[in-house]
Amino acid sequence: MRVEVGGPLEPRASRPRVGGGRPVVTDELVIGEWSLSAAAWTDRHLHEETNWVLEGELHVTCDGRREVVVPGNAVIVPAGSLARYEAPIYARMLFVYGPSRDGHAMLDGRYEELDPVEP
Repeated sequence: MRVEVGGPLEPRASRPRVGGGRPVVTDELVIGEWSLSAAAWTDRHLHEETNWVLEGELHVTCDGRREVVVPGNAVIVPAGSLARYEAPIYARMLFVYGPSRDGHAMLDGRYEELDPVEP
């Protein structure tokens, strides 16, 4: 058994409205917490990606389908699919990356700031 110490959700200078903490990396999975504040993030992974919404509202577009995901629900994006994650106001998520042969690499990453929406 081991205990991993996470950290606060902190933005990067290049993505000030995306918060991320230190992920937990196992032999098969990567698990972590992240947030979006009036922002969108688009990416593609060669492994399955699951995002469990903890707070707020997450709008996800993948393979021509758009879903609004609320706290207590999760969205699962198939390996190889391009997905856009958007939080018009705020969303905080727990992500789980499935087994990967590429070191959990991210492709086609794109950050976008949205005009803030009043709650």
